[in-house]
Amino acid sequence: MWRLIPVLGLVLLAACGSKPDETGPAPVASTVLTPSATPVASTKVTITPAPPSWPTPEDCISYNPGSITSHYEAGIYQISDGSHVVLRLHGGPGENVGAQGVALAKRYKRHCFLGRPNSREEHGEYVFDYWRDASGSTPSIPDENCSDYNKNNLTVEDMGGGNGWRVKDHDHVLQLFDNESDARNGKLVLAKYSHICFLDEGYDGTDRDPISYFP
Repeated sequence: MWRLIPVLGLVLLAACGSKPDETGPAPVASTVLTPSATPVASTKVTITPAPPSWPTPEDCISYNPGSITSHYEAGIYQISDGSHVVLRLHGGPGENVGAQGVALAKRYKRHCFLGRPNSREEHGEYVFDYWRDASGSTPSIPDENCSDYNKNNLTVEDMGGGNGWRVKDHDHVLQLFDNESDARNGKLVLAKYSHICFLDEGYDGTDRDPISYFP
């Protein structure tokens, strides 16, 4: 008699082993990154250049304060560093204006100007002097002619009639200038100080050629 049970069992096992696995691992969801639809606002930075602290460009004479000498001839004291003339002052023989000029020049290394190219008849009155690069030496200037002013109250004024410009503190006129540009540059310098001094404000009725400086 045939033994059928084992054979049927093998058939069933084979059938079960050949059935595809329908339960496999669950699919993994993928994430797709897309650019944001909202643009990022950019910040524009505007850099404002700082205003100049001194007139630009400058008109200056550079010199060696240790080599300053004074020479007098025909009513003029010439203050020089070798062949470099630093300033000229009017005065009579033996007056202390020459000593004043020497003392002033020894305090600095540069003598600067505004308005030297002006063509006015009273040329010297429209030239503004200022001094830079302190030498470290502070000789006294005899008989200084100085006055105070309020540096926070300076105004630039057109005098009208082609007479030029001026910088003043209320009614105190500090300096005349040939044009507006010179006047505004002059105010820039004057606003650094609160005292102004002058050498050579006239000699024997001649046209004055004052030299300004700041103690």
